[in-house]
Amino acid sequence: MKILYLLSPLFLALFLAFFAPLFSSYDPNFGDVTKLLFAPNLEHILGTDMLGRDLFTRILYALKTSFFIGLLSSFLTLVLALLYVFVARLFFYTFFMRLLDMFLALPFLLLMMFFSGFIEGNNLSMILMIALTHWSFVAKLFASELKRLENLEFYQAALVLGSTKIKAFFRDLLPPCFSLLAVLFVLNIVHAISTEATLSFFGLGLGFEIASLGNILNEASKAVFIGAWWLVLYPLLALLILILPLLALSGYLRKCWGVSL
Repeated sequence: MKILYLLSPLFLALFLAFFAPLFSSYDPNFGDVTKLLFAPNLEHILGTDMLGRDLFTRILYALKTSFFIGLLSSFLTLVLALLYVFVARLFFYTFFMRLLDMFLALPFLLLMMFFSGFIEGNNLSMILMIALTHWSFVAKLFASELKRLENLEFYQAALVLGSTKIKAFFRDLLPPCFSLLAVLFVLNIVHAISTEATLSFFGLGLGFEIASLGNILNEASKAVFIGAWWLVLYPLLALLILILPLLALSGYLRKCWGVSL
């Protein structure tokens, strides 16, 4: 029950985000030049931005965008990591592990900032870019856990009883790794959301026409010096509402399942 209480802000935010048209009649990309930089009021409960767009509506759509990117990129990250480790266990394991160490040594944030200048800033490209630069860390932890499990008696017994390495991988090694993969999945959602917000804040992520928390904060950085405090405060709170409950969930799962990272 405690974890449900901690996750309730996230559930509420996602409910509002996925049913945004029911709670706001404004277009997130439509600006009204007669309502530039309005402070929070009864008509615009979170105020308006520098283009006269309703900030409450922008944040709702941004929450959906950020969570969608985080969820799918985390799923794709796990798939790539599982495929890599599975192939490595079939062919040239030592070579693939050395290659994995090389991937881990690369400055991925700098690479993402570099390649973002050559690709279109949309949801699909952001999901692919995050997954392709984060899978190696998950693969390393997954491979280390498999190596530990291989030394246990239940796996050795499975091989002695005639099970092939492929069957033993799916039947005996993969199920005990579920708890580790679940925790990594949640943590990767957090990391993907933060990465997208960081890149978009610096103008290297999603296109400016897409409502995202990073884009909103990027625009807010230009207005903070003229006293438009609501353009900074509310997007930051929305970002924390996404990230903090997920971090609490990962900590809860680690404690329940005894996962150590």
